[in-house]
Amino acid sequence: MSDDLKWLVTLEPDTQAVQDRADDHGEHGVLSAIASGDLDTLEDLADVWWFELPARFGPELLGLLERLPAAMAARRPRLLMAGVLAYQLTEARDDAQLRATMRLFELHGVRLSRRLRSFTRPGDVVAAGVLAMHAARTRGQHRTAEGIGAWVEEHLLRTDDTGALPWSGDRRVGRPGLIALSRGVTAMLAGHPAVATGHLRRAYEQSGPPPFQHFAGASACANLALLAAVRGHHAMAESWLERIRRCGPVPEWLEHHLLLGAVIARALLAIDRLDPYAAREALNQAGSAEDPGDLWPFLAAARAAYAVAFDEPVNGLLGLDAVCFAHGMGARPGPGAHPVLLRAHADLLAATGEGNRVVALAEAAGASRLLPPVARVRLLAGDTDGALTVAGRAMRDAAVTPRDALELQLVIAVVHLRSGELDEARARFLHAAELGRQGLLAPFALFPRDEMLDLCHRTGLDPRHLGITRASPDDVRHPVSGPIVLLTRRERAVLVGLAAGDSAVRIAADHGVSVNTVRTQVRKVYRKLNASNRTSALARAGQLGLIPPETPRSA
Repeated sequence: MSDDLKWLVTLEPDTQAVQDRADDHGEHGVLSAIASGDLDTLEDLADVWWFELPARFGPELLGLLERLPAAMAARRPRLLMAGVLAYQLTEARDDAQLRATMRLFELHGVRLSRRLRSFTRPGDVVAAGVLAMHAARTRGQHRTAEGIGAWVEEHLLRTDDTGALPWSGDRRVGRPGLIALSRGVTAMLAGHPAVATGHLRRAYEQSGPPPFQHFAGASACANLALLAAVRGHHAMAESWLERIRRCGPVPEWLEHHLLLGAVIARALLAIDRLDPYAAREALNQAGSAEDPGDLWPFLAAARAAYAVAFDEPVNGLLGLDAVCFAHGMGARPGPGAHPVLLRAHADLLAATGEGNRVVALAEAAGASRLLPPVARVRLLAGDTDGALTVAGRAMRDAAVTPRDALELQLVIAVVHLRSGELDEARARFLHAAELGRQGLLAPFALFPRDEMLDLCHRTGLDPRHLGITRASPDDVRHPVSGPIVLLTRRERAVLVGLAAGDSAVRIAADHGVSVNTVRTQVRKVYRKLNASNRTSALARAGQLGLIPPETPRSA
């Protein structure tokens, strides 16, 4: 027999034998492995059945783990992962127990991260890597989590050929796409949507067939739909939502864990369409952003968008504060917070007329994503020159999203309308309307209704097609913003010194300028704040959000 044909006689890969035991009639094989304590076979079955093993055999699996020495279970990350999932399904009856289960994942992940390089079997490396990445993400260590994911994928490429050929039976083993999915979620939480998109697309492409090996692909589609919806790419989001169905069915108990991104995406799409009923239904399905879970910043941002779109901004601010407190942030989002939380905070502040706080938040965070709300509040405050300057700067930003572009076009259109440059106003409004017809209607409600109706009349567009309606007698909503107080860099430094209780002499020494220069700047600060002394100036500055929260206040 030729060497080319010998493999046909000798080939009986363990993976295929495991797959045969894990079909619809394989329950006996699983129970036999549990009863006999055949841990190697049980781990292979865990790879094939994935989530279904702890779901179908949770009590039996927990019984086996209770009999095992703790050290032995700790050396088997696949078995450990299945056991924690089984515990979650059988024992986590309320939020407190669910949080305790998530804490178990974190603790085991920390331990496994310390000995990740000691594992040799591909399935062990994948399971240990995912648990270690989860632990790092939970602690906000996104760079560490990404480093673990990159090492695991590189290690598998160097040491394992499993999954290299799409027609191979081996491809169904090893939880395909799981590491790429975890890296994608990590990048989402780190605020790198482009990087996340690359990893998530790879997870979708690597995922296997149903009934057990498609879960990473379905979850990747859900998160890709979310990222598209956040940016305002409606057609792309709908396309990814449709692909979830084509991936294969997801058990009901897994839907919230794997497909939460899709639920949040549907909420955002409904908000953009100004459909409060569909949006509320999706948000109710998504649950509370205060609960543990990777996607809580996106869910919190979606709830904030609902509050802005449907005139509940004060409640939205209270809700955002509660969410941030529940996740240990201690305050509403500020510098260093996730970009979607920063934008949600800025939009809520703008909707309550707190234009100065929006400007102060953008300056403190240094985030280009906050330029659209800054341009909008300056327009609403009557500062058309400032609004046009900020809008022009934002439009030049390569990271501008379709939603941002629509808002900025509307800012520029209203500026030209007010200045009598009607041709330019019409052109800008038509650009915005084209984006609006793709489903982005909510931004039109952020601008004065009379000016939106005027622009519709001048362009021949039906305002109802853009979600713009005439005011009813009891409709008192009108976007406003108080006067914007803009301080120079040196004036802000002087204000911080005043808030700390420093004298003009101390402030001058700290910044290397003369005392007379400081006194001149103090007078300018007082004039801009319409204040006559330090006490009233600090009170006004605090009200406008011009003093950083961490600044110690004088007694």
